[in-house]
Amino acid sequence: MGKEFQIPQNATFPQISEGLATCSNNMARISDLCAQYKADLALKTTKLKRAQAKAMVRFSGQKNATVMKAMAEVDSEVVKCQDEVDSAMAIYTIAQGEIEAWEAQFVALRKMVSIREIELRGNII
Repeated sequence: MGKEFQIPQNATFPQISEGLATCSNNMARISDLCAQYKADLALKTTKLKRAQAKAMVRFSGQKNATVMKAMAEVDSEVVKCQDEVDSAMAIYTIAQGEIEAWEAQFVALRKMVSIREIELRGNII
């Protein structure tokens, strides 16, 4: 999703600044994508619930509730909708993981800035 980014060892202030900008931009971009993926997941989950309800009605003639539920679960429309939900959930989960990775890079860069500031103050005093 995002471009490959690695924090350089002994990064200079301009490199850190560029890294912070890169992280911020990618976090914002992926957050927007993540919101779209979450909305898509919600729509597909609603579609699944509707398909399950229709299947339950279709198989409501079964005397045993367990058999009725089992038949509804293997209904072709329910299976198709469940696959769509699973796929949407996987995409959403990957996007969330990517955001967390960029946030970790951002925090690391901010810590580098703090360390450098402490080092500079030590050299001045």
